[in-house]
Amino acid sequence: MGEPRGQGQSLDMEVEANSEQRKMSQRAKGGLITMPFIIANEAFEKVASYGLLPNMILYLIQDYHLGVAKGTNILFLWSAATNFLPVVGAFLSDSYLGRFLTIGLGSITSLLVIPLILYSFFLSLCNTHCFLSSPF
Repeated sequence: MGEPRGQGQSLDMEVEANSEQRKMSQRAKGGLITMPFIIANEAFEKVASYGLLPNMILYLIQDYHLGVAKGTNILFLWSAATNFLPVVGAFLSDSYLGRFLTIGLGSITSLLVIPLILYSFFLSLCNTHCFLSSPF
């Protein structure tokens, strides 16, 4: 004949329980769970940026012999660019490139720029110390 009435109901309840467990284990990523990390990251970035500004204005005035107004304008433009360019990056990421390609391109760009900065630093050191004591 057919299966007893109690067995079919318990099988249905077991299937429902398994689907509920599966739904709970596949929680949505992002959202409010990640907000504290994003806010903390932005807060630390702003602290670092505002800590850099006084040192940078002194550097521009003393080493590059710029006036206060010119140095302040340069730092204003730099600050505006660093605050606006993430919006451009987000647009490119969401519309064209995708998040992983955008992160990859940003990482590669950072890794390529750091050696150039170090090279220019060591070149300036060599220009002041190496060539002055050269017998040629």
